[in-house]
Amino acid sequence: MSHFRNKKYHQNYTHDTLFPGAVFATKHNGECSILGRSEDKSRRGYYVVKFKDSGIVKEVYGAHIKSGAVSDCAFPSSEEERVTLLMKPRYYDVGYIGNGGHPTIQDTKTHQRTRSFILWHNMLARCYMTSKGKQYFKGYKGVTVCERWHNFQYFCNDLPSLHGYARWKNNPGEYELDKDFSRRRIYSPDTVVFISVAENAKESALRRSAMKISREHYHSVHKMRDEILMDAEDALKKNGIIFETLLHGNMKVVICETPYGTVAFWPLTRKIQRNDYMTEGDVSVYICYLNWLKQRWESRNPGINCIALR
Repeated sequence: MSHFRNKKYHQNYTHDTLFPGAVFATKHNGECSILGRSEDKSRRGYYVVKFKDSGIVKEVYGAHIKSGAVSDCAFPSSEEERVTLLMKPRYYDVGYIGNGGHPTIQDTKTHQRTRSFILWHNMLARCYMTSKGKQYFKGYKGVTVCERWHNFQYFCNDLPSLHGYARWKNNPGEYELDKDFSRRRIYSPDTVVFISVAENAKESALRRSAMKISREHYHSVHKMRDEILMDAEDALKKNGIIFETLLHGNMKVVICETPYGTVAFWPLTRKIQRNDYMTEGDVSVYICYLNWLKQRWESRNPGINCIALR
C-alpha cells in the first residue's frame, strides 16, 4: 500500500546515511527501508520508505527516519478508523489529538503547525520526552500534564480561559505557558498562566536563589533539614493555615494560596516568594505575611470571603 501524494520518488542522489536500501529501526513499528527521495518539490527533505512488517509505503521526513519517529499508520478508510486514530496516544505515549474542530496544521502547503499545537507538543515534551530511557529535560523530573490535557482538543478548549491568553495570542513570542507561579508540579487549567518571557526569567532566577543555601551554613542546615521543615509545618497548623508541602528539585517548599496568588516559603533558606517578589523571613514572618494579605483583601473587598476564592 502506498501513502504519499505524487507516488513518485527517485534514487539519483547521494547521501551518507539516507541512501536507497538503507534500513532503520523505528520506535514502534519495526524496521523500514528507504526506497528513494520524494520527487515532490514542495516536500524537500522527504524520503519514501517501506515498512518491513506491514508493507506500508510512506513519505516521511529524513530527520524522523534517523530518530525512529516514523510509523506505518495508514490513512483511515472510515470515520470509525479516523476517530480511533485520533484517540491513539502518539505523542510521548500520552498525548493524542482527539476528535474535535481544533486543527494541528496551519498551512497545508508547508505543513506549518498551529501555535496551539506547538505549545501543547512542547509542554508534553518537557514532561515526557526521554533519551536512552532517561528523562531528557532533567529540570522537569516529576512534572506531569493533567489527564484532560493529554487530549489536544481539550487543551485548546481551555486555552482562552487561561490568564494572559489574549496577550500570548497577540504576541506568542513574548509570552510563555508557566506553571511555576502556582508552585505546582503539574500542567493543568488550574495551575498555569501565560507570563512574559522577562517575568518568567525573573521568577526562575528568584526561585533558584531561594533554593541556594550559603556555603557556611550548608552542612548545619542539612543536618537539621527534617526538624526545620517539621517545625515550620507545626507552626502553620497551629495558626490554622492551609498549606501544601511539595518537592522542588532536592528541596521542599511550603505553598499557600491567597487571593493575590500562590505564596511559597522555603524553610531551609528562609525565603518567601510571591510571583516575582522575594523577601527573607522565618515561618513566623511567613504567617504574618499571609495574614496581612488576607486582611488586605478583606478590607478592599468587604463581604467577599477570600478563602472561597482559593
